[in-house]
Amino acid sequence: MKIHLIGAGAMGGVYGGLLALSGQDVTLIDTREDHVATIMREGLSVEGVRGDHRVRIPAVTSADGLPKADFAIVFTDANATAGAARTAAQVLGADGFAMTLQNGIGNVEKLVAELGATRVVAGVSMNSAASPAPARAVYTNAGMTSIGELDGKETARIREVADMLERAGIPTEIVSDPMAHVWSKFVLNCGINVLTAVTGLRSGEMFRVPEMNALQERVIDEILLVVERKGITLAEPDPRRKIREHCRVRYNKPSMMQHVEQGRPTEIDAINGALVREAKALGLAVPYNETLVAVVKGLEKSRRQALHEPPADYARLEAEAEAEVERERSGH
Repeated sequence: MKIHLIGAGAMGGVYGGLLALSGQDVTLIDTREDHVATIMREGLSVEGVRGDHRVRIPAVTSADGLPKADFAIVFTDANATAGAARTAAQVLGADGFAMTLQNGIGNVEKLVAELGATRVVAGVSMNSAASPAPARAVYTNAGMTSIGELDGKETARIREVADMLERAGIPTEIVSDPMAHVWSKFVLNCGINVLTAVTGLRSGEMFRVPEMNALQERVIDEILLVVERKGITLAEPDPRRKIREHCRVRYNKPSMMQHVEQGRPTEIDAINGALVREAKALGLAVPYNETLVAVVKGLEKSRRQALHEPPADYARLEAEAEAEVERERSGH
């Protein structure tokens, strides 16, 4: 099976690297030129719970000219899903299909809109990873990958994907309702990632602050209200307990926390932001989640300014603001 992996960050690097290490024909597609150039020059470093490996693997910044693939795995962040779906349509053969293992909700729907429902499979990864530098992927926690066909059938192709991941050292199960698993992980992410991002505390650290526990309970109340009102069936029978147990024992950095620290856009719009949109459509108030979304948006801006933009000229900005106010007062 020829595989194109779209989005070779922390998780994409781990999956792509381990698949290549197991003998699969994998090409990485990622828009970051320094990342791809380093992979092509030095190989991809995959470190952590499956050992430390230097993997020689093709990597490109553009899908132009790539041979057609049988299978594409989409691991971009949720902000780039629409573009990733177009890339998948470009690189897949006529019988090729794509799988998303991304965070958040809405990703499956974007792939279906581009490829059609029969060419999309869905799943979630309960693994954790980090990418501390270009061409490095650190596998920080090994968990289950749950995948399935959207119609619930167990097909030859989904069995082949599961076997392939298992041979790569990535524990995988086939599930009959992958969207129940997508929503379960969405609930987990909503209840944890945003709180680590705004505090800078890892999950286990946050668990040991009583005030954060109280805030998390209110956030979870809102999440589960939306799930109930939408009539969503979750794969996890007790999501509140799952969130609390996860926080108690995990000290990895969730991706949203990593993105804030790096001054990168987060996936807040596909996680708590999506929850807020769902709540509004149902006529529900979710003030805790709405507030946290706003705080993350502010953090994105402040970290981007601090890390990636020249120092602000605040005197000039004040003068411009005062002139704007004066024009409004004078009616001009």
